[in-house]
Amino acid sequence: MFAVPNQSQRVAELAQRFGLREELDQSASSLPLGVRQRLSLAVAILHNPEMLILDEPTSGVDPVARDGFWRLLVELSRRDKVTIFISTHFMNEAMRCDRISLMHAGKVLACDTPAALIAARGEKTLDRAFVGFIQDANANPEHAKPEADSAAIYSRREDSLSVDSPERDAVLSPSATVQPTSSKTNRYRVDSLVSPSEPSPRGYSINRLLAYTYRESLEVMRDPIRLGFALIGSVLLMLVLGFGMTTDVENVRFAIYDQDQSPESRAYAYGFSGSRYFDEQDPVRSEEEMHRRLVSGDVSLVVEIPPDYGRELKRGDNPEVSAWIDGAMPFRAETISGYVEGVHIAYLSDLSRQLYGETPTFSYADIESRYQYNPGFESINAMVPSVPSMLLILIPAILMAVSVAKEKELGSITNFYVTPTRRLEFLLGKQLPYICIAMVNYALLVWMGVYVFGVPMKGSLAVLTLGAMFYVTATTGIGLVTSCFTRSQVAAVFATAIVAMMPTVQFSGMLQPVSTLSGSAQLIGSLWPTTYFMRMSVGAFTKGLGLHDLSHDLWALAAFTPVFVLISAGLLRKQDR
Repeated sequence: MFAVPNQSQRVAELAQRFGLREELDQSASSLPLGVRQRLSLAVAILHNPEMLILDEPTSGVDPVARDGFWRLLVELSRRDKVTIFISTHFMNEAMRCDRISLMHAGKVLACDTPAALIAARGEKTLDRAFVGFIQDANANPEHAKPEADSAAIYSRREDSLSVDSPERDAVLSPSATVQPTSSKTNRYRVDSLVSPSEPSPRGYSINRLLAYTYRESLEVMRDPIRLGFALIGSVLLMLVLGFGMTTDVENVRFAIYDQDQSPESRAYAYGFSGSRYFDEQDPVRSEEEMHRRLVSGDVSLVVEIPPDYGRELKRGDNPEVSAWIDGAMPFRAETISGYVEGVHIAYLSDLSRQLYGETPTFSYADIESRYQYNPGFESINAMVPSVPSMLLILIPAILMAVSVAKEKELGSITNFYVTPTRRLEFLLGKQLPYICIAMVNYALLVWMGVYVFGVPMKGSLAVLTLGAMFYVTATTGIGLVTSCFTRSQVAAVFATAIVAMMPTVQFSGMLQPVSTLSGSAQLIGSLWPTTYFMRMSVGAFTKGLGLHDLSHDLWALAAFTPVFVLISAGLLRKQDR
């Protein structure tokens, strides 16, 4: 409906004219073939074209529907003065044309009015005349004339002109310039079909860009699966990653293997039971049971207290206590080991105060740790601000790549090939709806971070939002780039997911700061937009940073904004191979 004035009136007019009023509320795919052909013709003349090119429009249509379709073509030619080029294999259809070109093996055999061609062969029907021309061409192939491409031509004029007159071919278009190429064969060449007074389609048009934006928005709104994936998918992933990806080690399942059963051994075991980091299970009765429960994963820690522990402790000896830790996960095992050491030191301190009235010194200096920006040392305060950086590159990039790949897969990208639409108009027009969807996702993720996960926004929300807009523009551009290399939606999903996630997880600072990387890894991290938005997100959430502190990352994201779009514009072909 691009640039169509009075759109509703125009649709109603064409529906009435082409007998489509009863089918207005139905999808095109559910219509019979004959009705779909009428619908296609109505769409083709929506913008009142001066010329139509139709390739076998009645193929596979029943005779009644075919006859009705041709009546519409005749009406367009005679009443609306539309020049129609049409290819067909049916000679009874060719008889309705004002002028036809008979073709065989890619070469023009003859070009004239149907009556003149029949008379030239001395036949009664056009079918027999065509067969005669083919037989002559097979016998004398050098006589075939490779001059024209169309099989049949409709005139927009009702009067008949002499075949020998050069003006006969001028009916192709009132603005066409016709020059004779041979006075003997009455063939003419059309030099121009565009009026000099008509505005040139060259130059960028914001209207064409917005037309693609409007069309893409309608397609997204009419596709509940894609829309649900765009909005609900990010929310679900935020919940899974926010609650599931944590480095906190809490509620460690442990059991006590107390072989002494003395007040002293029970006091030692109580230090573990009273800690929020441990979850006590049923005690272990034997060494065999201890190994079995560690192997099965029933417990991650078994504290073994040897016999005579209490007696040796009272004598002033140094009894030993064993801590059996499941080391299948090294990071978790190391953390549990630290917890055990902390409980052991706390027990010794309490014991020293009870016996000697003072707290022993275990080192030359007392060190008290204070964590800046995250005093509770909770991983959720680090993970929740990092997750939006990952989701805002994964989902928008996939949606963008699938959008362009879908055009290629269904063949609708031909609309881009055959129109004066520029590459940037096409790409930006399709990109704008997904930038808007990504910003809605950003708003949802920030809201969840603050109100669902309880991570406060300490810094500037306005600066973070501006950075998010630059960021999602860059990430949708990544989807445009990958779509230039894929021709199916499935390939677009896999390729974009790999391209988007590998640098994001490995080199953007999610696992370790980019400054600690070296060589090519640090180079990749510095050239990837997620690096800068992740710093902005973590800084705004946990460090309370504002415009002054985030300006470097903001400018970096702004520089990324046009890069991927320009790369995709250079890679996208205006005509498919």
